[in-house]
This record gives sequence, C-alpha cells and structure tokens, in this order.
Amino acid sequence: MEDTPLFYLGIDPSQRYQPYVFAALDVNMHIQAIGNGPLREVLAFLAGLGSACVAINGPQMVNQGLMDADEDTHRLFSVPVSERGDLRKVEFLLLQEGIRVNRTPAIESECMVWVRRGFKLFKRIQKLGYHPYPEDDRRHFVEAPAEAVFSRLIGGNALFDELSLEGRLQRQLILYEQGVAVKDAMNFFEEVTRFRLIKGILPTDDIYQPGELNAIGCAYLAWMMHHKPEKVHTLGDKREGEIFLPIKQEEMPRFRF
Repeated sequence: MEDTPLFYLGIDPSQRYQPYVFAALDVNMHIQAIGNGPLREVLAFLAGLGSACVAINGPQMVNQGLMDADEDTHRLFSVPVSERGDLRKVEFLLLQEGIRVNRTPAIESECMVWVRRGFKLFKRIQKLGYHPYPEDDRRHFVEAPAEAVFSRLIGGNALFDELSLEGRLQRQLILYEQGVAVKDAMNFFEEVTRFRLIKGILPTDDIYQPGELNAIGCAYLAWMMHHKPEKVHTLGDKREGEIFLPIKQEEMPRFRF
C-alpha cells in the first residue's frame, strides 16, 4: 500500500450495556478518541474520517458449514463432530490454541444479540465506503477478535476474564508494553493501601473498562497491519471471513522497567 491510514480504529460491539465501544489511535499510538454509543454515532464518526483502518471485535457472518464440509480438516484434527459444534473454521482453530472464543451459529437468529449487532456494523460500514482489507488504500476494515489479539501478544498465554479487575489490569499492561499510549497499570498497586482496601475504595480511574480495552487492542492490531506487517497474519477461510492477528510469539515480550 502506498499510503498508511491517518487513524487506526478498534470497535467492540460485545459489551452488554454499551452497544458499541470505539477507540482511535494515531500513527504514534496515541489515543485520539474513545467512547461508546449507538450504531448511528459510531457510523457518524467513521464517516468523518478520510483515511482509516478499522478492526472489529466480532464475526463478519454466520458460519457457512465449512467445518462439516471440510473432510481434510476433520482428518487433520481428528475431532468428533459432537465436539466441534456449530462454529466457523477460524473459531475452531482458535479453540485449538486454547483461546476463548464465541462460536458463531449458521443461523443468524440463533446468534447472540451482540453478534448480530456486529453483523449490522460490518454491513453498514461498507455503505460508508469502507472495504475489506486490502481492497482500498484509504478506508478498509478487518475482523480481529480482541481476546485472540491479547493472547497472541503474550505468546498464547492464558488471559484473566476480561470483566474482572485483574483481567483489565492485564490487558492494559499488555497494551502499555507494546508502546500504546495508555497509563502503566502497575501504578494501580502503588496506590492501593490497607485503608482503601478495607473501605472498598480502589484506584481504578486510570484503568480502562473491558470494552474500551478490547477496542484499543483492536486499534493496535490495525496499527500493526501497517507498521509491523511482518508480525501480522491471517487465519481462517475467506468464505466465512478471515481474521487478522499478531503472529504468535514464542516468548513473553521484553518488558520495560
């Protein structure tokens, strides 16, 4: 690609009480915008961007039955049909890595509400002139499951639950170590005192919420696609929607002190 986008966006439709959460990074990985709201507000924000790469934390479409149709995959993994379930091939591959993923049914009405919101986002974003990567140099989008992005960044190690405090601290630390301009989550522990713990007062103001962390993680993946393309690859089948992920690291990243 001749030009790199001006903004790198992550959008998370998976939060129960916040239909869509979004975050935008600039070329220096500084957060330029972060927020949540209904689809119309997210689309209005996207419409105003002349150049952007958008990574969405959700499936693009229902599964197309490839897991049942692909006999080679069955032989390769030797997993009984009863254990594979109703899911996309890419989800099966991530489960094989030990990554927690949601299984996408073949019938849209059977999908969870947030998954259907994601389907709507993928459809509407294309009407704004965004295209599947790499079809367009200025405005494009990809699917990037946040859980898998974070897991890959730490070598495939297990993640704490995203809704828990330790899960939020862990994900913010991962982003910080990658150079994203978020506050060092380790500062949280410096501010915890006996008194605060007894009173149930925790210094969480500088720790992002789960949906925000997912959105920032996806935005960072979009940034990697253009600035560290050798560290990103695709997974899955185009007939069901490929995903973009960091290449799995064999070792933990070298942390900053």
